Amino acid sequence: MRPIRLFPFAHTALQNLFRKPVTTRYPFAPAQYPERMRGHVEIDIEACISCGLCARSCPPGALKVDRAARTWTIDRFDCVQPCNRVNNCPKKCLRIVPGYTVPDTAKHSETFTRPAPAQTEAPAAGGRPVNDPDKCVYCTLCAKKCPQQAITVDRAAKTWALNAEACVGCGVCAAACPKKCLTLQ
Repeated sequence: MRPIRLFPFAHTALQNLFRKPVTTRYPFAPAQYPERMRGHVEIDIEACISCGLCARSCPPGALKVDRAARTWTIDRFDCVQPCNRVNNCPKKCLRIVPGYTVPDTAKHSETFTRPAPAQTEAPAAGGRPVNDPDKCVYCTLCAKKCPQQAITVDRAAKTWALNAEACVGCGVCAAACPKKCLTLQ
């Protein structure tokens, strides 16, 4: 029969009185984030072209891009895989910053608004794609990769058309072209 111990944690409590604390002094000293920490997403809104690739690649739907209103919105508490969106951004305006989401009592979203372009500014940051019909094999890869479905390719008629209103100038189509017949101008 085992004896009953009255103070099973007394030994551990006495040891802890004479040791250094294992916790950090977080509120009083800056936090040291571990290497390869997940972090959170930040945006350089001036470089954003509102192509919407980040919102489409977001599994929980934490991002919303409104091209007409020139806004980019994130629900920080819904964001679970930030690196997925950062890697899909064609203009590299998203980055992962080490740190935790600040605790709050309610869920809310952050909205960033792009500044309006100047009157003399070019229509898009990267320009519009122009097709070289001599090199094009009409493979339809550019149309499939376009995030705005702004390109129409007809293989039978050997035609390539661009909807300039829908194109955001992201350059995904030019990067996907195997014959390199698309250039941004």
